Order: sequence, then C-alpha cells, then structure tokens
Amino acid sequence: MTSTGPEKSSPVTILIDGASGISVTGILDATTLPELNRAVLEFFDRAAGSEIDVLTLDLSTVSACDGAASAAVRHAQSVCADRAMALRVVPSEAVRQVMAPRR
Repeated sequence: MTSTGPEKSSPVTILIDGASGISVTGILDATTLPELNRAVLEFFDRAAGSEIDVLTLDLSTVSACDGAASAAVRHAQSVCADRAMALRVVPSEAVRQVMAPRR
C-alpha cells in the first residue's frame, strides 16, 4: 500500500492497494479531490496487466465530505468504464448523505 498526497499535512489519507483498490480516510472536498483523482489513475498504472476486474473505492472512513464525493465517484466510474472494469464503492455515512437523492 502506498499513501499519496503532498508532503504537507493533508486532511485526507489515500492508500492505494494495487491488488484491490483505494482507501480514503479523512475529509473529501474540493481541496482533496485532485489527490483522489490522481490516485485512481495511479491505481490503474500499478494494476496494468493484472487480473483485477473490480476497483474497490473504500470511502467508509471518510469523516466529512461535500459534493466532491459525487465527483470522485463519477471520475472513478469514467476511468473504470474506459478500462472495462467494474467499480465498487463502500461509502461512509457522510458520503451516503451527500450522495443521497434530494427530496
């Protein structure tokens, strides 16, 4: 597993496991979204040629988020679709609330 992100203290920790997926802990917002989008692309660079058919995007430990959570999932869906790979998202309660349809 590898942590990504800048050397400075970041409100998010992103771990890439080339065998299964990406785990995100902390705050997912407009300031941390680019880190996650880069991690999705990096995952595919590492997984090239492997037998992986599902990317797991584990957001279960995201403590706070905004619309960036939806943008992150859309980006991951797009990248997965380009590579004919399925996407599995494991949301936290904070992510569920942001992604739930508004009534």
